[in-house]
Amino acid sequence: MANVKHLTSALRLTLSLGTVDGKSVTKTVSVSKIGAAAGAENLNALVGALGGLLEYPVASVKKYDTGLLEG
Repeated sequence: MANVKHLTSALRLTLSLGTVDGKSVTKTVSVSKIGAAAGAENLNALVGALGGLLEYPVASVKKYDTGLLEG
């Protein structure tokens, strides 16, 4: 039976820097090495806390998981 072993998780925050010539300008910031036990509520709290420290507002957040397929 195949299993997926969780290796690591990361968050990618997209920051809104404003507009230039009518086009949206963004920048991404990554937070890596997030434990597998971190649930949605904990991650949301983390993003809220980080958002308060950043110069620009957080426009979106994506979570990436990396796993090893073991067969």
